[in-house]
Amino acid sequence: MIPRTLAVHRDVDGNLTSVTGFVGGVGRFGLRANGVEILQFVIGGMQGELSFTSLINLNEINFPTLVPSAGPEMEPAACMNARSTSAEVYLSTPFSIRNLLRNTAPPEFGDALLDLLRSSDPTGQRVDQYEEARVQRGAQLFGIDLKAFANRMIPGRMPAGGDGLDPNAINQADRKLDCVGCHTPVQRTGKSPAEVGSEQLSFVWAPIFSDLLLHKMPVINAERFSQRPRDPVVTRHAEGRVFETFDVPRNLAHDSFTNQKASANGREFRTAPLMGLGRIGPPFLHDARVYLSGLTVDSKPAGTVTTNRMLTNAPLVVRTVDDALLAAIELHDLPAPDDAKTPREPGAGCPVPPAATNVDYGPSPQDVICPPYASAVSQTHRSDSREVILRFHKLSPEGQRAVIEFLKQL
Repeated sequence: MIPRTLAVHRDVDGNLTSVTGFVGGVGRFGLRANGVEILQFVIGGMQGELSFTSLINLNEINFPTLVPSAGPEMEPAACMNARSTSAEVYLSTPFSIRNLLRNTAPPEFGDALLDLLRSSDPTGQRVDQYEEARVQRGAQLFGIDLKAFANRMIPGRMPAGGDGLDPNAINQADRKLDCVGCHTPVQRTGKSPAEVGSEQLSFVWAPIFSDLLLHKMPVINAERFSQRPRDPVVTRHAEGRVFETFDVPRNLAHDSFTNQKASANGREFRTAPLMGLGRIGPPFLHDARVYLSGLTVDSKPAGTVTTNRMLTNAPLVVRTVDDALLAAIELHDLPAPDDAKTPREPGAGCPVPPAATNVDYGPSPQDVICPPYASAVSQTHRSDSREVILRFHKLSPEGQRAVIEFLKQL
């Protein structure tokens, strides 16, 4: 993949100018892994989110005219002229923001995970430490080698000659669920090009929980190729009591995203780093579709379905952080096909919209949204993580909660 990114040059008069051209290297930043340099995203965010221009990018965003073009209420001439003739921030600003981003420390792990990693044997059985035991099991199900992880995360823990363990802290002997296949626990940085703080950024272990690569996500073509996003669908979910919920769409392919800077298509996403996940919390996923709001938690929360060893496509009402994490995991793949373990209650079963929407799913929507694993649709429309999610679905509810408890410690 050869992304397009910003390159800064000087013209014949020595003035800084910006051009967009091909820059070698694999992108590491952005939803489509389309950025090679942090500066690209600083400039894009300053312009796209704040409407600030700089000498690197003087182009204004052309918004619809909100004021009359003539008369006493017309836009002042000074504002109209400033729109195209001057930079709104000094050139030092984007470089300072880049330094800030580079040197912002990752959040500290939760206490239970820290205690586990600081112990003499992170893999030893926990008898009286229930929370540590659950976090330990969750990390092991994730596919982590806890000794290797502790040696890389706890200062002074690594033996002088190295430990001979997997450099990414992956348990290669038994990856369990194999979440580590994409969410690589640890990466080793190289020589940092940073002007400020390079000594802290070079050749260090970074617990990013990502391989920074592109992977295919689940796709439902009926939603992917619709002329507009699916209308919100309200469904009834019975989970302790009956809730009216906004159904969370299961299609994660979005060709509407701009793709001018990289080669990823609409269903390919860079593996999201999980670093700091437990400190930040929901909303989750690229478009914040898994949300948790005090304003809707008792009126119309988000809702979908979840599968485990005991139940298939059971109702899932997102009312806690644990619910949100479970929903985010479930959305890594299309739902399981219904079977004898599917409950007969509101909100259970393949999440087919209960009423007509603007999206036509065809005569058998359940085979589109929850395709049988042996079907051609399943092979082409399920995600790269389909095997991981299949293993996750075979866990007991307690095993799934252990994975969630571990994620909350990141």
